[in-house]
Amino acid sequence: MVVSPLQRFADFTVSYQGMFYPMETDHMGHANVRYYSRVFNESAYFTFTTVGITPNYMRKNNRGMAAITENYEYKREILPGDLIQVRSCLINFTPKSLHVWAVMIDPCTDEICSINDQICVSLDTIKRKSVPWPKKIFENGRKMIRSRPKIQ
Repeated sequence: MVVSPLQRFADFTVSYQGMFYPMETDHMGHANVRYYSRVFNESAYFTFTTVGITPNYMRKNNRGMAAITENYEYKREILPGDLIQVRSCLINFTPKSLHVWAVMIDPCTDEICSINDQICVSLDTIKRKSVPWPKKIFENGRKMIRSRPKIQ
C-alpha cells in the first residue's frame, strides 16, 4: 500500500508553510537555491524551539546556532504560486549539536519537492565557539530523536 507524503509525515512538526512567489525564481523561472536555503533555515529554527532553543533563550544566554553541514535533495520543481509545507524532525541530539531532517511537500499535489538534512552546533555568540546545551534542552532533545526517514 502506497502512503502519501502528507500521511507518512503527519506526526512530524509543521515547521514552515507558505507560497512560492515569482520574485524568488531564478533565470529559468523556478525556485532558486536561495529560496530553499531560506525556507529550510526558517524551518530548522522553528524545529529548535520544540526542545527549548528559543529566540529568548539564545538572546538571554548569548547563544546561537551554526550549521556545519547541510545537504539538499531536489525531487520536484517548484513554480510561482505553488504552496509548500515543510515538516521536520530531529534525528540526533548530542551534547553540543543536533541533526535536523526536513521534507518540503506541496500540500495541493501531495508531492515531495525537496529534502533537507543539516547538522548544527550550539554556539557561544561572544566566544564564537561551540558549547554544550543546558541539561533541560539536552534532555528534551534526546527525547525527540527519531530514526532517519526513508524516502521511497
